[in-house]
Amino acid sequence: MKKLLSLLLALAMVLALASCATAQAEEEPEESAEVSVVEVEAEPVVEEDESEPEEELPFDWSYINPLTGETTEEDISNNRPIAIMLNNIKQALPQYGNSQADVYYEVPEEGGITRIMALYQDVTDVGAIGSIRSTRPYYVRLAVAADSILVHAGGSTAAYNVIKDYMYKYGLVDLDYLSKGTRTADIFYRDSGRLASGYASEHTLFTTSDNIQTYLEEHSDEIRLEHKDDYEYVHYFTEDATPVSGDTAETIDVSFSGYKGTTFTYDSEAGNYKVSEFGSAYVDGTTGSQVGVENVVVIQTKIEALNDAKNHVAVYLTGTGSGYFACNGKYEKITWVKEKAKYTYQFYDEDGNVVDLGVGKTYVCIVGTERDITVDGVVLEKPEDAEETEDLANFEVTDDDED
Repeated sequence: MKKLLSLLLALAMVLALASCATAQAEEEPEESAEVSVVEVEAEPVVEEDESEPEEELPFDWSYINPLTGETTEEDISNNRPIAIMLNNIKQALPQYGNSQADVYYEVPEEGGITRIMALYQDVTDVGAIGSIRSTRPYYVRLAVAADSILVHAGGSTAAYNVIKDYMYKYGLVDLDYLSKGTRTADIFYRDSGRLASGYASEHTLFTTSDNIQTYLEEHSDEIRLEHKDDYEYVHYFTEDATPVSGDTAETIDVSFSGYKGTTFTYDSEAGNYKVSEFGSAYVDGTTGSQVGVENVVVIQTKIEALNDAKNHVAVYLTGTGSGYFACNGKYEKITWVKEKAKYTYQFYDEDGNVVDLGVGKTYVCIVGTERDITVDGVVLEKPEDAEETEDLANFEVTDDDED
């Protein structure tokens, strides 16, 4: 009997120990489950990171200057730019207000001289701008491609024909000092200081940013001040647009003619190219500062003399061709495409990729295919279709009439 009782007690103790072990085992999964919950909560963070590329939004132009890629305090992205014809012969320098332009187009004219069409997305507070000269048909076409308002003092007969045609086709607006059948704009004045110091009168015509804005505001019921609904900017900007496979370009010399060349010298501290012409710095007469640009674009195309009474030239802007792009001290060969007059230039690298511009100003040189483009002392390859033509500088450089 005692043995049986001892056996039962031993069995009870075993069952009790087993019960404790079971209870302890049942508690451990609860702790493990808590850890599991933490791991499950962490998984969505990983999934969210992996999905980020799919959630990227299209480029938003709001509060971005679409001509430079720079941020702005106000939304000026839909403004029609102001395109101003700047006098660029040596006797007319310095120009005023030029350093605040966003884009510069330099193209040769008769006699081997050049003019610069400066684009301003916003002319607010620029001040005096000039001196201002006449336009040519190819500048009118460049102005239309930017859907801009063109400011000029006269033009060739061909330019006026294109202006009238494009007023109806594309809504071109021009503010013309001479008002030869185009819009009259009382925004110009002769600079008394220049007249007194001996400048020829054709080098003394100026306007101001306030004059332009006041005129446009007073005529806002007649003039479209914002872009057309279907207008699109095709250039994109990046903080580092250095050509990946490009070669060094510390100094770039662009020869427009025997009379005129433009030099771009890279300033590593400023991160831009300083512009020079006629052996001196290209400066703003208002501030005395040298113009600097982040992007240099060279467009090589056919330019030929028309052999008319004033030796005007024809500049072929549309189609496709070769050229060069420089940014951050390096350059690369590019292909340019411009299908129609109203379309903006597009640029592609040798692999067919779109060329992004660096954030900042752009200087576009449009030159004949036969002209020399020299980088760090080495003349670059000319296009296969380049033809030797009569040097425009062989024509007499005249007073360059405004009509």
